[in-house]
Amino acid sequence: MTRWLRRLPLGVRIAALTSGTLLALLVLVGMFVHRQFQAVLRDEIDSELVDRARMAVSASQGVRGAELTSHLLNSFDELYAPERSEVEVQLMSADGSVVAASPGLAGLEGLVTGGALVRVASGVPVYGDATIYGLVYRFAAVPVGDEGGHIVVAAAPIQGVSDVGRALLEVYVPPTVVAGVVAVLAGGVIARRSLAPLREFASGADAIGTLDLSQRLPTPPAADEIGRLAAILNRMLERLDTALGRERELTAEVGHELRTPLAIIRAEVELLHDRFPDEGLKASLESVLEEVDRITGVVDDMLLLARSDAKAGLDRPELVDLGELARTVAGRFSTVAAGRGVTLGASGEGRVEGDPRVIERAITNLVDNAVRHTPTAGAVEIEVEQRDKEAVLIVRDTGPGVPAAALGTMFDRYTRAGPRRGAAGLGLSIVAAVAASHDGNVQARNRLEGGLEITVEFHRLSGGPGQDADPQ
Repeated sequence: MTRWLRRLPLGVRIAALTSGTLLALLVLVGMFVHRQFQAVLRDEIDSELVDRARMAVSASQGVRGAELTSHLLNSFDELYAPERSEVEVQLMSADGSVVAASPGLAGLEGLVTGGALVRVASGVPVYGDATIYGLVYRFAAVPVGDEGGHIVVAAAPIQGVSDVGRALLEVYVPPTVVAGVVAVLAGGVIARRSLAPLREFASGADAIGTLDLSQRLPTPPAADEIGRLAAILNRMLERLDTALGRERELTAEVGHELRTPLAIIRAEVELLHDRFPDEGLKASLESVLEEVDRITGVVDDMLLLARSDAKAGLDRPELVDLGELARTVAGRFSTVAAGRGVTLGASGEGRVEGDPRVIERAITNLVDNAVRHTPTAGAVEIEVEQRDKEAVLIVRDTGPGVPAAALGTMFDRYTRAGPRRGAAGLGLSIVAAVAASHDGNVQARNRLEGGLEITVEFHRLSGGPGQDADPQ
């Protein structure tokens, strides 16, 4: 298969190959029929010419010498006088020279030449085509059987045979062209219908999320190759779903098991911090507390993601003041931002029904990410808007932004877009999980004036995802 054909879609290739094969078959059949038809017509003419030549030779049996020539010509005149204008005769010697000829062949060289002379002399008739004065003639040569080895050649025009061949082509070619066009169209329709299950597979596979394998590919009713492929792929999805479920359970169990010892470690370190007066030791213990808090945050993120993967509902949904929550987080980061020379502010009002704890976690991750990647003398702005059927949180910074190619994947788990790095690559994936749990979404874009803008939409909920809360 040529390279350009391999680059075409599968349906186009199938249609091209099937229609091309059919068209080639029609052409070959037409060529065969035309060739056989011409051969049959020539066989009939050859048989008739041989019969005439042999009858003339039989009528001249016993004639020898110079009288043979005139006798053969007279025999043709007497036997075929009504058709004399169509059949020409030529008498040749064994060496290929012309002894005598009818008026239509007068002055021409012998029609039989070379090895054909030997075959005729051995008693085998010889046939062939010759162009005489612009017309195509069919000739047949037979031996006379005399001592001189003379040869009689009978020739007749076959323009009618050529005309019949052209007429056959004129009749056959148009239907062949129409059949080729129909074959192309039919091949396209057949290929499209045959590949429809594969297109459904592609749509179904594209709809299956990387962390949600509960969906299955559509299975066609026919127990053919496509049906078996669907069954195999669905069994593979079941195995992957089972393995992913076990991984989630392990993550949740490990997270729960780690929370208690981490809390104990923190309490013990705080106790030691209060008891030792040495400032150097206190600074070391404070560093330990920071690391414990960081590990605790990672564990909380893992638990939140495991809960999101399991599609667990909100424990106690309540009406959340998104503006107040944004200002609370901004106040908590004000010292860190001031220490880095970054201006941090929050404005706007908005309400959403949801889980205040996880929403605060999402805002914290966004603000922490923005403050850490905004240079000195930069600014981080948190804006809350109340829109129709949703509350929107926007976090803008004046940092370096992210590569354009990373904008579509920066909310994926364990992904770090360019210079922006978070704890284990989970920070922004937590934001996406929180937005999804509140029937919302998250988007990011690089600002024209520099920096990154992340927009989180929280759709208001009332009893379940996708339902609007009652206005209050």
